[in-house]
Amino acid sequence: MKNYIQLFSLSVFSILFLNAKSQDLHFSQFNENPSLINPALTGAAHVIRASAIYKDQWRSITVPYKTFGASFEMKFKASAWDKVGNHETEKYKKAFNRLAGGLSFYSDKAGDGSMGTTHVNLSLATFIPVNKKSSISVGLQASVVQKKVDYTKFIWPDQYNGSTYDASAASGESYTTNNFIYPDFAGGLLYTYGYNEKAIGANNQFRFEFGVSMYHLASPKLKYLSQTSERLYSKQNVHAKCLVGIRNTNVSLMPSFLFSYQGATKEMIEGIMIRHSFKDDSKYTGFIKASTFSYGGFYRNKDAFIAVVQMEFAQYSIAFSYDINTSKLTKVSGFRGGPEITLRFVSPSPYLYQKSKAKFN
Repeated sequence: MKNYIQLFSLSVFSILFLNAKSQDLHFSQFNENPSLINPALTGAAHVIRASAIYKDQWRSITVPYKTFGASFEMKFKASAWDKVGNHETEKYKKAFNRLAGGLSFYSDKAGDGSMGTTHVNLSLATFIPVNKKSSISVGLQASVVQKKVDYTKFIWPDQYNGSTYDASAASGESYTTNNFIYPDFAGGLLYTYGYNEKAIGANNQFRFEFGVSMYHLASPKLKYLSQTSERLYSKQNVHAKCLVGIRNTNVSLMPSFLFSYQGATKEMIEGIMIRHSFKDDSKYTGFIKASTFSYGGFYRNKDAFIAVVQMEFAQYSIAFSYDINTSKLTKVSGFRGGPEITLRFVSPSPYLYQKSKAKFN
């Protein structure tokens, strides 16, 4: 009897936790997933960017929640990002050629019921220069989303007959479908300010970005149960990050935060990364490749501390993070949340010293 009660409680917890905390896909390394944060981030930092990510969560409690994804984005006609001239009309006319696009894919499977979500997102952003050091971008995203669930794996109150659990008993629930697809839309704004180092090895670069976005603009209807009108709440994001080079050292500071609001659910992640540069790319030949090592921590409010390490070598990057659970769930989780790993490729190398590379930022 005790085992049945524990099993039932765990199943109920899984459903409630999924609805309350995970209405949307989310990663601890949120800066590595721009299409999930703000469509206006598309192409904001690199000419070409490709990445893949995998997250494994709550393995210490139940069937693990597994999330993975991949994305690709690029600036269109990067040469058009050069400043045309001193006349505002010319500059702003050219600015509308400053377009970037991206394609991303994410898939998530959660809990005993294998509740799954698959996203295919197409993003587009345009960048309007304010002056030589700052710009504003507007982004739009269109998505196709599939949701599915295996109802036979859930445990329901009507299947408890007063003394034992009977898996063959009717659940008492009215299902509409276990698989449905719907379109989804998002939009966002981003302000960016920054400049590159003035001389090789000076490490006096600075970059700041602040953005707001809204997802699920049409509040799509969820079709899990019949005779319900439940819709997916719209989601609002506010985010910012900064890169500050400590002059004449090999250290840079990278603080950032993300605040998300969706229905009754609020999530705040804030923290900082500390980056150490081992060497710069060679100025002329390109034979010497830059490498950096970063480490830091983030805190997800009332949920977890996130430890992060990242290694970058020229155009390649690998990052690993681990969620250390700090909520009341620690009684069963033993502080174990889950690991997350990201692989990334960008072009051109972000560490190549050249004053002209400002045209790509």
